[in-house]
Amino acid sequence: MKRILFSFFLSLITILSFATDGFTVADVFTDHMVLQRNAIIKIWGEAQNGSLVEVRFAGQLRKVKAIQGKWQVTLKTGEAGGPYKLDIINGNNKVSFQDVLIGDVWLAGGQSNMEFALRRVKDAQKEISSADYPQIRYYKVPRKFYPEHEVSKASWRVCSPQTAPEFSAIAYYFSRNIHKELNIPIGIIQTPVGGTTVEAWTSRTLLMSDKDFRPIVQHYDSIVNSYGSDGYEKLYNRYVSSLAEYNQLNAEQKKYIDKPVEPMGRKNFHRPIGLSETMLNTVIPYTLKGFLFYQGESNTARGAQYRKLFPAMINEWRTAWGQGDIPFLFIQLPRFETKTRYWYELREAQYLTSHHVKNTAMVVAFDQGNPKDIHPIVKDTVGWRLSQLALGKVYGKKVVCQGPEFKKMTKTADGSLLLDFANAGTGLVSKDNAATLSGFAVAGKDGKFYPAEAIIVGKNQVKVKNNLVTNPVDVRYLWVNSGDMNLINKEGFPAFPFRTDKYRLVTEGVYVNPEPKICRSSL
Repeated sequence: MKRILFSFFLSLITILSFATDGFTVADVFTDHMVLQRNAIIKIWGEAQNGSLVEVRFAGQLRKVKAIQGKWQVTLKTGEAGGPYKLDIINGNNKVSFQDVLIGDVWLAGGQSNMEFALRRVKDAQKEISSADYPQIRYYKVPRKFYPEHEVSKASWRVCSPQTAPEFSAIAYYFSRNIHKELNIPIGIIQTPVGGTTVEAWTSRTLLMSDKDFRPIVQHYDSIVNSYGSDGYEKLYNRYVSSLAEYNQLNAEQKKYIDKPVEPMGRKNFHRPIGLSETMLNTVIPYTLKGFLFYQGESNTARGAQYRKLFPAMINEWRTAWGQGDIPFLFIQLPRFETKTRYWYELREAQYLTSHHVKNTAMVVAFDQGNPKDIHPIVKDTVGWRLSQLALGKVYGKKVVCQGPEFKKMTKTADGSLLLDFANAGTGLVSKDNAATLSGFAVAGKDGKFYPAEAIIVGKNQVKVKNNLVTNPVDVRYLWVNSGDMNLINKEGFPAFPFRTDKYRLVTEGVYVNPEPKICRSSL
């Protein structure tokens, strides 16, 4: 007992001196972390200007002097394995990180469907009870929404039935599948925040660099400037007070009272730029294998803009990490029934990104959505598809990892259109064994689309027609917010939504989301 207390006392002295003389290691480095295998990794932090920092790991010793209060060293890692110990020394301070593994590290970002915790999925307890994977670890970046926002520090968590409930469900299924297939440690850095737009994860410099992005910042700045010197703080404080009162109401009372709406401003995490600065930057440049991303719901009013904005964000992230064009895998939006947004236009923007941006790939999840619930509770299929995509596109496994993708169209003598598909795997089939396929529409030169009768006519071909369209020239597949689909390959992957026409998008020229109106009469 005395020995334990003495060890604790020594640890306390280290922590106190660690905080007193300015020596820190970036928060993302903790016990149980996973470091990227076969890579040059970066370790960094702060120290007194000119002081010497030593880093010892797996037989390596690196020394560097702090410059302008910052230090950074690089280490070389080998094959997957561990556990190791990482020691960092600065004068009388020594910090030791235990149980460090070498494996593959993926950053999982986006909004609520990536944030969606394992404890919320269908049959969660069954999965959680068996989630004993000591070589899978995750780190949840603290949800810091503005610079002075006080949040608790996070640490790497070893995946177990005790820690798995807060694991991102999709990232959990992804890492579980990859770990089982490759038998290597997997680390996941989780950054998603529900309700965020893609511009929340970008810089002001990026948004101001393009005429199609600039209105986002200008619109936000105009809102902030309209408050005057102390108007925002008054409005924000009133919101906090109103929210506290609202939270005291019972469920019956809440039916008749709207939940208070947070004013847009520097503390609102929905604002552009903000989370890039307060969350994403805290883990740059932690060496990665690649990115996993599930976002777009909050940008569905601006699908046309997303064609440029999403690729720009990907490029900015890659530049910030300094690892070149590392893999960026993302999930296309599933179906969701709404009349106020244009999910199909954003899906097309995502699809185009997967074709035009190097080393990116997309999971189709249309069939995994719930038309009535923006947060579908079944996540294992999407996680499995994401892992298969990684195995095929990143790890070089010879597996079918995507569904049928439209390639060309041929007119036939009977007034039908014959569609050829790539990624047919061992053949096209209907998911429900139906005689016809759902989700197709055809149009003539007048641009009026009619539901099409569609049938599979070969291993990789589908024939579509509508008797009302005698001379069809264009076809669309799943060009809707929500609907039924059943075209898959025999390996179970759904077909990509597509269209052959180039008609103007509804969202063209829309550059900002409409903001909720805030009552300001008491300012």
